Amino acid sequence: MAKRFLYLLFALLLVMNAGVLYGGDRTIVYNLGADPKTIDPAINNTLDGGIVIENIFEGLVIQDNGVFKPACAESWNMSEDGLTYTFKLRGDLKWSDGKELTAEDFAYGFVRVCDPENASPYANYGFIFKNGEKFYNGQAKIQDVGVHAPDKHTLIIELEYKNPLFFDYIVFHVFRPARRDVVEANPRGWAAKPETCISNGAFMLESWKHGDGGEVVVVKNPYYYDADNVKIDRVRMVNITDGNTALAAFKSGRIDYMTNMPPQMLPMLMKRGEIVSDLSLGVQYVAFNNSKAPFNNELVRRAFALAIDRKVLVDKITLGGQMPALGFAPYGIIDITPDKDFRTEGGEFLPETADIEQAKKLLAEAGYPNGENFPEVTYKYNSNPVNKTIAEALQGMWKKNLNINVKLYNEEWKVFIDSRNKGDFEIARSGWALDFMDAVSILETFTSTSANNYHRYSNPEFDELIRKSASEMDHAKRVNYLHEAEKILMRDLPGVPLFFNTDHHMQSQRVKNIKRNFSGLITFKDAELVK
Repeated sequence: MAKRFLYLLFALLLVMNAGVLYGGDRTIVYNLGADPKTIDPAINNTLDGGIVIENIFEGLVIQDNGVFKPACAESWNMSEDGLTYTFKLRGDLKWSDGKELTAEDFAYGFVRVCDPENASPYANYGFIFKNGEKFYNGQAKIQDVGVHAPDKHTLIIELEYKNPLFFDYIVFHVFRPARRDVVEANPRGWAAKPETCISNGAFMLESWKHGDGGEVVVVKNPYYYDADNVKIDRVRMVNITDGNTALAAFKSGRIDYMTNMPPQMLPMLMKRGEIVSDLSLGVQYVAFNNSKAPFNNELVRRAFALAIDRKVLVDKITLGGQMPALGFAPYGIIDITPDKDFRTEGGEFLPETADIEQAKKLLAEAGYPNGENFPEVTYKYNSNPVNKTIAEALQGMWKKNLNINVKLYNEEWKVFIDSRNKGDFEIARSGWALDFMDAVSILETFTSTSANNYHRYSNPEFDELIRKSASEMDHAKRVNYLHEAEKILMRDLPGVPLFFNTDHHMQSQRVKNIKRNFSGLITFKDAELVK
């Protein structure tokens, strides 16, 4: 009798534990690995925030294996001059609170991006709209921006210039609809609360607990037009920053999908076949504040760049098959012809291993022979064990090869983003996952008008080449503009590329059809639990 009681108690505990873990329904647990600063589509510029946005908001079109397909728009056409696009929306669109979603909601959401009041980090993406840049600079009125809704189901977009990447831009998460009444009631905080985060995607925000160990929980949106084909009820996006802790949670069945494995475990996990490797278009780099001494001196920036041994970083520290980054644009981008790669054709601008002799020579030319009289500088990074290890390796290289003591300072993710955006740093950890499969996605972040240019870098010649590429419809000419722009960037070195990302994930056998794209965005719309 006692044994039977213990067995029943054990079984009950298992059921209760399953209820806590999976919510008692069709729940998937994913380690987001960071607490997003915001999930407002027009304001977010981080991958973690982008992942949440991709799951609770949907745009006009989606990109599936390089093909643009209907989403909220069921059809579209382009004018003969290539300057006007007309989108016809589906007739059954609703917000997550059941209210009708119209073309005006898309127009309002799109114009928010180039509205100076919002200070969107992607405001320059809105410059593709007619008068978008003028509106941002106070030279035009909001009604002059070329995004209009003549009726509930029609959205007309007028462009400032013909743009070869128009669909790549509008697929990006910043261009999502927004409810005017909701946003204007709380412009900076509407997306942070479930009761006001009104969305239109396959899922909607249920709860958000902040901090390490917290989680963002999204649940199936009953008003989504394709809700019948969404096969899960909930996604718990937990925030476990430490890779070892996350791996332990995965191994014990408490996480279904994760990407932040501890580097020291990667070789063994890959050998065992427990990891799936994904195409990744991203680069990790060191950002310099070009407006502050001593990094307003190109000689100092180049000396720091040449003192880094990238091969040591990927062979001894990251351990995930990453490649040393000898330029900014990663491998995997088509060049002038599909059989050629932009990075390969662009060449190598830095050595894989440290060029200590040249680094010391440049530092001496800058007025700091053997590091003498070099001012105190600090390398900032966001709290994360991997980032810490890389920071310590860089610190050691700069000390050994340049005789310079660089202090290390770590900050919580949200604080770090603010520090970097405000220019409150001398050197800072940085990285960029391409928003679309084109070199301009990383290069344009260094333009003078980009809100993502926290490096405080400005070069008119570079800006002009990026500007020309934006409206150049001849692919070969456009690619050549971008190659020339990268040459300038690698000459000036406002930042120093370290290595190109190689992303991996681990997935429980109880789930399938979780999708991940080349920039690291993960979506659960098609996900299923395996019976």
